[in-house]
Amino acid sequence: MRSLAAPRRAPLAARLFAIIGLALTVAGSVAAVAWRIVDPAPIVQNTFGFGDVSLVSFGVLGVAFAAVGAILVVRLPSNAVGWVMVVIGVCYALAALTAAITFSAVAAGPSAAGTASVAAWWAVVFSTIGGLVFALGFIFPTGRGQTPAWDRLVRVFAVIVPVFILVGFIIRPGPLQVFPSIDNPFGFGPDLRPLLGPQPSVAMAGSLTWLAPLVAWSIASRYRMSGTVERLQLKWFVASLLVAIAGITFAAIAANFTARPPEAGLAIFGFAGALVPVAIGLAILRHGLYDIDRLISRTLAYLVITGVLVGTYAGIVVLIGGPLARLTGGDTLSIALSTLAIAALFQPVRRRVQTVVDKRFDRARYDGERTVAAFASRLRTDTDLTTISDEITRTADAVMRPTSAVIWLRRG
Repeated sequence: MRSLAAPRRAPLAARLFAIIGLALTVAGSVAAVAWRIVDPAPIVQNTFGFGDVSLVSFGVLGVAFAAVGAILVVRLPSNAVGWVMVVIGVCYALAALTAAITFSAVAAGPSAAGTASVAAWWAVVFSTIGGLVFALGFIFPTGRGQTPAWDRLVRVFAVIVPVFILVGFIIRPGPLQVFPSIDNPFGFGPDLRPLLGPQPSVAMAGSLTWLAPLVAWSIASRYRMSGTVERLQLKWFVASLLVAIAGITFAAIAANFTARPPEAGLAIFGFAGALVPVAIGLAILRHGLYDIDRLISRTLAYLVITGVLVGTYAGIVVLIGGPLARLTGGDTLSIALSTLAIAALFQPVRRRVQTVVDKRFDRARYDGERTVAAFASRLRTDTDLTTISDEITRTADAVMRPTSAVIWLRRG
């Protein structure tokens, strides 16, 4: 499919922005990992369970965003998506680096307390700006709102309000958002802890949860107003964004309900979130765009199949495991029967689930298979070459949508 790449050479400012942004991201990510290798200081208590694995994942996430964003800036400089992605990539990488510096400075003791607080402050700044990843839902894939009204809404709610939240994070006195054990070195103004609790940043960050339904509304509105190509682009974006949201949601839930949040949520967000820039690049540059329906269909189908088979296995073990264990003196027989049942059920369940999911999420493949099956059925009774040729042409047109079709018959 033809690419949307701009034929003209990108402006110098765009090329410099892309190169410098990508270089900063790579340097920051490599420096963060190298810093932790050279000085593996203890992890400082933090809000979301940030640690070494998530530090690496944020570096990978930053490089992925900056690399794809730099390509988009150079090839499509008029599209704001690429510019925002480069900023996100730089911030994620520098957030990882400043977090590593914070760990080392805290471990150094009171003599490095000033360095620790300043590094932690910068980590808050960079990680908060990195949250722009969710603002991409308002401007993807065109770089602007789908209507003038949405453009105004994006400027007010998706830019101005988060900026106020960021300013609140970096000037509010008291504990920093990411590192509650470190006080804000640049804080001034009224102390909000009597009003919002011991960690006001958690309440302030929670106030941004209203952005999620607004992003969903924006994507749904654009989807309804879009043509075939833009709908496919949105499918790529939403599929990858849901994976990233799953990781950050796990981290947020753990932060609210556990004293020491596990690192898994942020690590999942970092590594899985790298799928978002890849999906954006595929969608905007149009490479493999039409495979998304098949990917969604297969992913959903195997999730359902896994759930059904795991539930069946657990049910068999629970229902017959106890009686058999009393008869045989062990669980070996029930486990063997459960395994055999799962092996026997796999293919029938897979075919049934795949058919149901394809019918809803991969309709083109489902309709194509039905068309081919109907053609094969008619072909059993047709003997006239002209009729068969017409049938082949109609079937190929329905399934493959070719621009032209020619049937060649060999003589004799």
